[in-house]
Amino acid sequence: MADVPVVRPARPEDLPAAYAVFRRSLYDYLLRIGLVTEAEAKDPPIESAWMRQAAWIEHFWNSAAENWIAADGAGNVIGWALSIERSGHLELTHFFVEPGANARGIGKDLLTRAFPADRFAHKSIIATQDAAALALYLRRGVSFVTTSVDIAINARPATRMTDLTMRKADGGPEEVEIIAAIEERVLGLRRERDLSFLLGNRPAWIALRNRVPVGYAFGAQPFPPGVTDFPPSCGPMAALDPADLPEILDHVLASEPEGAPLSLGVPMSNRIALGHLLALGARIDPFYTTVLSSDENMQLDRYIHTVPMFIL
Repeated sequence: MADVPVVRPARPEDLPAAYAVFRRSLYDYLLRIGLVTEAEAKDPPIESAWMRQAAWIEHFWNSAAENWIAADGAGNVIGWALSIERSGHLELTHFFVEPGANARGIGKDLLTRAFPADRFAHKSIIATQDAAALALYLRRGVSFVTTSVDIAINARPATRMTDLTMRKADGGPEEVEIIAAIEERVLGLRRERDLSFLLGNRPAWIALRNRVPVGYAFGAQPFPPGVTDFPPSCGPMAALDPADLPEILDHVLASEPEGAPLSLGVPMSNRIALGHLLALGARIDPFYTTVLSSDENMQLDRYIHTVPMFIL
């Protein structure tokens, strides 16, 4: 039948339409939880969002393990699901269906293809709290790990508190390996490809104690000129000892002009980081995400998310 949706592998020319579905679906969810108006949901800011997220989306699109779209009978993209594979760990980065089209089995079909339940030993998703999507995710070998929050905070000067030294990272392969090794201990996965991308897009530092790497931090990603609708994003950050996170966070906050707004994503299981940031006057955004994973050994009590939270 002509009106039956077709699910097929994504093509390069599908990217703009797939991204638009993502933004419309996200704003439909934000309307349902009361964070945007009906007018905003009907006409979401797609172009300005693309300006600040284009590099990220293109990075995932070009390094995807699975990338699928659903198209209606006229060929219009009405659904998109993309996952990446890093060292045997499959992570769903995007799963969105056009508002009004999500009761036709499209989501289930897309997710089956983009996030196979039995092909990878470890899997994870940073999910919204949309009930229908969560019901699909929880059938695919992942379970609840923690809830994470968006944190808004202003840059501020810092006073050195411990014996940590923060060394600026130049983005070379040696530093990619240092950060990857720390992430392997904290997250249980290695993702050199993403770290190389991050090092080319935002400042980073290695935290050292007695010249031994014990943590790392990525600072604020500069936005293109004219983008003012969202504060610059920071992260990821990690420390082998969570007690080192306050000084690592303070270094990042001090790296930007005093008073500049910044955005962080923090697992609520990270008690030390949350307590430190809230004591500095940070504000919790009412948009919550859920970390789902097949790996129960991730140490998110010593981790700050990559923002935007497409991936851990």
